[in-house]
Amino acid sequence: MEPAALLKKVSSLAKQGLTQKQISEELGLKTIFTLNTRLVKASQATGKPVPAFKPTKKGQGAGRIDLVEVRRRGKGEAFGLNIPQEPLNRAGAKPGSKISVSARKGKIVLTVK
Repeated sequence: MEPAALLKKVSSLAKQGLTQKQISEELGLKTIFTLNTRLVKASQATGKPVPAFKPTKKGQGAGRIDLVEVRRRGKGEAFGLNIPQEPLNRAGAKPGSKISVSARKGKIVLTVK
């Protein structure tokens, strides 16, 4: 595919909301790396910028929902949660961080202070 045609096609697919992985599959490319390499070369050849598109979510954690189990702790009114380290890292929490807890529209919201 010609460089200008590739950039135009990717731009069109990106405007439809497709991710890098979906665009790669649509173009018959095996990997996202191949897509990115071809886009850079097409950009260099035409002088046009690489179209903006949504990154593939895998490995980025954005939009991922982590499930945790609520358990009663002891005999009092307290409950306990074991939250996986990865979502806490994404939120910027470190050992000793203060976390505020609030309830909004049926959701429990944890905010790192």
